[in-house]
Amino acid sequence: MTSVSTSAFYDGAVYNLTKLRKQTEDLQVQISTGDKIVRSYDDPLAAAQMRALQASDTLAKADTSNTTMAKTRLTQTDSTLSEFSNIVIDIQRLATQAASSTLSTTDRAAVGAQIAAYYNNLTNLANVKDTNGDALFAGQGTGAAYTLDASGNATYNGSASAATIDLGPGLSVTTGVTGPEFLTFTSGGTSKDLLSVVKNLASALQNPTSTADAIAAAQGALTDLSAGLEAVTTTQTVVGARLAWVNTTTDMQTQMKTQRANLQSAIGGTDITEAAAKLTQQMTVLEASQASFVKLANLSLFSMLN
Repeated sequence: MTSVSTSAFYDGAVYNLTKLRKQTEDLQVQISTGDKIVRSYDDPLAAAQMRALQASDTLAKADTSNTTMAKTRLTQTDSTLSEFSNIVIDIQRLATQAASSTLSTTDRAAVGAQIAAYYNNLTNLANVKDTNGDALFAGQGTGAAYTLDASGNATYNGSASAATIDLGPGLSVTTGVTGPEFLTFTSGGTSKDLLSVVKNLASALQNPTSTADAIAAAQGALTDLSAGLEAVTTTQTVVGARLAWVNTTTDMQTQMKTQRANLQSAIGGTDITEAAAKLTQQMTVLEASQASFVKLANLSLFSMLN
């Protein structure tokens, strides 16, 4: 009978000390990691909520990456369109000079050479690449947006529309514009292409059949250049609106991220002050239990047998 009691005493003491030590270790882990859920079975509901929030974080990272990419591409698009606008304005100034009858044939040809140089700048801009090495204005097409034939005429090779990407549940944005969206316009009831207008004007001024024809070409080009510039600036407005939407989406994503972080902290975060107090209390209990065990063990039947 005494043997059973002694065995029960040791088994119970070891169990209680092990339990206390495990609770102490758990508190130490909670303080060091900042997570109060050490194992899922400690709080199944909270653990499930934390997993759901972590899954949301993973999806949100993809949305944030898409948003950053869209903003980068749209910003580059807006900047490049501004360059287009500035060049067209300069060409308008040159065309106004060429339309004057006071300009000599030689000077008018020199103006044409300047416009030809601007044409090269425009075709280079039309084929500019984004940060991923893709043609900015080719839409979803691969390769260059425009190719030039032996005479220097530009032909569009991209897709009919630009790509649209998801920014989150129910949120998306078109990440750019195609070349024809801003280079093709209507002037005098006819569909025209800005690149062709500029190239034809340069040729007409450099190789005129007559002074009157050169002046007429310059005067006619002014109307087309005005319409072409309007097409470019209108597209800039569209791109600007998309950028504003992306910025709004970024703010929403930041708010949602903060909300998730707050929830994660509330559900699974450790209250360091509370945990530290519990740890101190737990260690006191553990030390007292260990001391009590040693003392009682010395008063057991084994001591009496000695």
